[in-house]
Amino acid sequence: MDSFFPEGARVWLRENGQHFPSTVNSCAEGVVVFQTDYGQVFTYKQSTITNQKVTAMHPLHEEGVDDMASLAELHGGSIMYNLFQRYKRNQIYTYIGSIIASVNPYQPIAGLYERATMEEYSRCHLGELPPHIFAIANECYRCLWKRHDNQCVLISGESGAGKTESTKLILKFLSVISQQTLDLGLQEKTSSVEQAILQSSPIMEAFGNAKTVYNNNSSRFGKFVQLNICQQGNIQGGRIVDYLLEKNRVVRQNPGERNYHIFYALLAGLDQGEREEFYLSLPENYHYLNQSGCTEDKTISDQESFRQVITAMEVMQFSKEEVREVLRLLAGILHLGNIEFITAGGAQIPFKTALGRSADLLGLDPTQLTDALTQRSMILRGEEILTPLSVQQAVDSRDSLAMALYARCFEWVIKKINSRIKGKDDFKSIGILDIFGFENFEVNHFEQFNINYANEKLQEYFNKHIFSLEQLEYSREGLVWEDIDWIDNGECLDLIEKKLGLLALINEESHFPQATDSTLLEKLHSQHANNHFYVKPRVAVNNFGVKHYAGEVQYDVRGILEKNRDTFRDDLLNLLRESRFDFIYDLFEHVSSRNNQDTLKCGSKHRRPTVSSQFKDSLHSLMATLSSSNPFFVRCIKPNTQKMPDQFDQVVVLNQLRYSGMLE
Repeated sequence: MDSFFPEGARVWLRENGQHFPSTVNSCAEGVVVFQTDYGQVFTYKQSTITNQKVTAMHPLHEEGVDDMASLAELHGGSIMYNLFQRYKRNQIYTYIGSIIASVNPYQPIAGLYERATMEEYSRCHLGELPPHIFAIANECYRCLWKRHDNQCVLISGESGAGKTESTKLILKFLSVISQQTLDLGLQEKTSSVEQAILQSSPIMEAFGNAKTVYNNNSSRFGKFVQLNICQQGNIQGGRIVDYLLEKNRVVRQNPGERNYHIFYALLAGLDQGEREEFYLSLPENYHYLNQSGCTEDKTISDQESFRQVITAMEVMQFSKEEVREVLRLLAGILHLGNIEFITAGGAQIPFKTALGRSADLLGLDPTQLTDALTQRSMILRGEEILTPLSVQQAVDSRDSLAMALYARCFEWVIKKINSRIKGKDDFKSIGILDIFGFENFEVNHFEQFNINYANEKLQEYFNKHIFSLEQLEYSREGLVWEDIDWIDNGECLDLIEKKLGLLALINEESHFPQATDSTLLEKLHSQHANNHFYVKPRVAVNNFGVKHYAGEVQYDVRGILEKNRDTFRDDLLNLLRESRFDFIYDLFEHVSSRNNQDTLKCGSKHRRPTVSSQFKDSLHSLMATLSSSNPFFVRCIKPNTQKMPDQFDQVVVLNQLRYSGMLE
């Protein structure tokens, strides 16, 4: 050992299946002490050290490289060490072949996103300047003409890794570069479209983002932004497709989290007159905002957010009346949450203040609202049958009303944005996908199941593109290459989406009124217990597990059927259609309580489309769009879970590298 690795030598130390960049601290009396660059100390007897245990580090690794495909030793340890080296020098972008890794600095870096930086990158080819998200955006733009096909950028990563910011930076860059291609006269005309696309961000963030444990500005929906580029190179229109808004957040949040930003912005930003008109006070006074114990965030100015949203809505040509309608609906939701129930021969509403205010703001009759919340109305053989509800059922009715109002309002806002940014689609497009990363919490619900299903599909696309197509390309060019052993997740996807797969069984059970979460779990176990990718837990009685590409996740079956059915009682729907406000009537005019296309085999009963079947359809449509485009991949990485600058936690980073498929 002495002759090979003197004190101070730089080596790779293999420990627990991981390579650590280390220094030989001391080597005396047959004992060697290694110190890793991450602060750990390991001690070994010299006689036990093998070549597998310790290898010399190539000098190139000390410097760090722009493109990790050029590393002399390529393994998880060297990839992570390279990111660590660059992160310490505020070089947050690094290439891995055709992928760019972006490590969130959790602090501004001077000069990184200036206008001059954009212009510099717009004049250079990929690889001529240091790695940057602008270089990827520029290459994507140039490929419209080089390759003559549509382009797309897939931005992935955990919550808090920087996906939303990356999306905004790409949009900003493409807006600037497309302006450069025009003469002044045309610039005026197209800049209004680009301005509108950029201004859609503050609106979507206010309505679709919230503070979570992981991230102060977490997108609680997925989005695909498509920009239509004309032959001359400027943006002439676009559209936004949204996926899976987390509706539950409107009515409940985990401790330390907040509801959607827009509610706090509303309370902080309205002037005194409007506040009184909407009966509004402080966030602490609303059940939908105070139950998590967190109503403010030091990093967010709710007042400033409100100003930005109102300005953005003006740019997007929302009329003053429309803005007012939206704000009034939001205030109505807050008061709805304050309606309390007591038991007196069924649920009763003891205090009428919140009821009166929400009825007034939503344009409803207070008596009809009371009836709809406290009893269920059914028509049986032409007669109306009224059944009193329990307090819990009444709370569920109130919450489903609030969630439906918010979800329809969110849809309306996206539709309004799309009508403003619509333009010709006669040449090529660039799509930017910013969608939830893989999630694995203490307790995982229906939302996590859908999110991880989406990630599984995107990983399949990533694998197919990066590994299968690259290897095909090598063969075509007659290059000698070593077969890469990458994780094919096709079987896991079959488990989820094939005939009699998890999705099919969940949907089938959702259509049986008598089915419960327990009967669903029994069916899942009996159908899939022998599938290698399915986990039937020995202990947990309410769980089933799936071995995803990123690791095993246990899902809690409780609440899955209810969330998947997304039932909105007909009498609640009819109540909203009785609203004296056209805005609310219009939101629910085309919400069908039954779906005519999707009928049962017997043909008599009409089925509602379930949440997961709608999501599966929109995911397949997204995959079709992506498959006909040339992709670029941005992998966002968070260096620690505390959202702190200058802290690099190698365990946290290694997990994300594994999840993302970058180690392969």
